[in-house]
Amino acid sequence: MAKRFQFRLEQVLNLRKQVEEVKVRELAVAKMHLLEVERVLNEHLEKQVEFLNAYGELEKDGFFTAEQVMTYCDYKEVLSKKENEFRERQSDWMLEVERRRREVVKVSRQRRLLDNLKDKKKSAHSLEVQNDEQKFLDEVSSIAFVRRERAKRSALLS
Repeated sequence: MAKRFQFRLEQVLNLRKQVEEVKVRELAVAKMHLLEVERVLNEHLEKQVEFLNAYGELEKDGFFTAEQVMTYCDYKEVLSKKENEFRERQSDWMLEVERRRREVVKVSRQRRLLDNLKDKKKSAHSLEVQNDEQKFLDEVSSIAFVRRERAKRSALLS
């Protein structure tokens, strides 16, 4: 009976697979946050464009008070500050996504290293088992040949 293949580092490989799965999930969460920030930023930019268009219409009509101008200027400043905040958050999440992507690549390499080692060990084991089986078959064939030859000789001598 051929001996069963056993990879001594199987537990380490399983741990690395679990770590990789966790890192992939963390990357997905970071990407989700980035997409959410980008969605909110786009909505904000649309609101800003609508506001500027409305302000432009008021300018065309030329009928607005100084108080309205001050209010519009203040609101425009608030919109600009929010845009900067959203862009800063977007930049932060982009950096976070990139950092997590590098982590995923790193743990993936570590896992693949062990996977490749396991494959090599498994191939070597299979080759060893195949060689053992071939030796056994050669030995059985040799014994059968010797017995046939002895039987022929003894039949000739009798």
